[in-house]
Amino acid sequence: MTTYRPDTTAGAADGIRAASDLTTLARALAETSGLMPTLGQVARRSLDLVPCDWAAVAVAERFTAHRARLSDSTDETLMAAVADIAGRAGTSPGIVALHAVDPVVCNDLDRECRFPEYAREMVARTPVRAVLSVPLRMNEAPLGVLTLYSRASGAFDPEAVDRAVLVAEHAAIAIEAARTDDRAEHLELALRNSRTIGAAIGILVERHRICTDEAFERLRGISQHNNRKLVDVAQELVDTGALPQVR
Repeated sequence: MTTYRPDTTAGAADGIRAASDLTTLARALAETSGLMPTLGQVARRSLDLVPCDWAAVAVAERFTAHRARLSDSTDETLMAAVADIAGRAGTSPGIVALHAVDPVVCNDLDRECRFPEYAREMVARTPVRAVLSVPLRMNEAPLGVLTLYSRASGAFDPEAVDRAVLVAEHAAIAIEAARTDDRAEHLELALRNSRTIGAAIGILVERHRICTDEAFERLRGISQHNNRKLVDVAQELVDTGALPQVR
C-alpha cells in the first residue's frame, strides 16, 4: 500500500496557495448578487491575487469606439484620469484587449512603443508604470476587460500574467451570471409594471366607457402633471379605486 506524502516543495506550496486564493475568489463571487457589486468584487479581489496596485473592470457595453468607460475600479480618481488618457489617445491596452484573445502586457511605460501617446501621458499624469489588460470572454465572445496597474516597471512577470488570466476566467463566469440575473430582474419588473398599468386601464375603460387609448392618455396626463411615474399612478388607482388628484 502506497502512503500519500504531500509535496512540500516551494513550487507545490505556491500552487496550493494559488488554488486556495482562487477558491476564495470563486466563493466570494458566488455570494455576490448584481452586476455592479460583482464588478466591485472582481476589482478588489484582484489586488489580493495578482501583484498590482490598482485594478479596474470594464464590460463590453461600456466601451465606445475609442474610450473605455470604467464600470468599477479600486481608485475612481486615478481611473478617471486613465480613461481620459485612453480616450484622448484613441487606444490603450484595455481597448485592444477587449477584442483580443491574449493578455496585453505593458511592463515599462517609459519604453512602450505600441501605445506611444497613451504611455507618454500615463507617465506624465499618473504614478502607473506597468499595465496588464486581460480579456474577459464568454463563449468566445468579448465580455469585457480586467486591467491591472502597478507603480513598478516589470511588475507583470509570466506568473503574474498567468494568475491574472485565472482571475479573469472566474470573473467572466461571475459577470455573465450577474448580467443574466439583472436582465431577468428587469424583465420581471417590466412585466409587473405592464400588468399594473393594464389593470388600471381596464378599470378606467369599464368605469367611464372609454377606449383603451383614452384611458392610457388619462393615466399619462396625471403622471406628467404630478411628475410621478406612470406605474405609480396606475398602482394607486388599482389599490384605492381612485385616480390621484391633479396637482
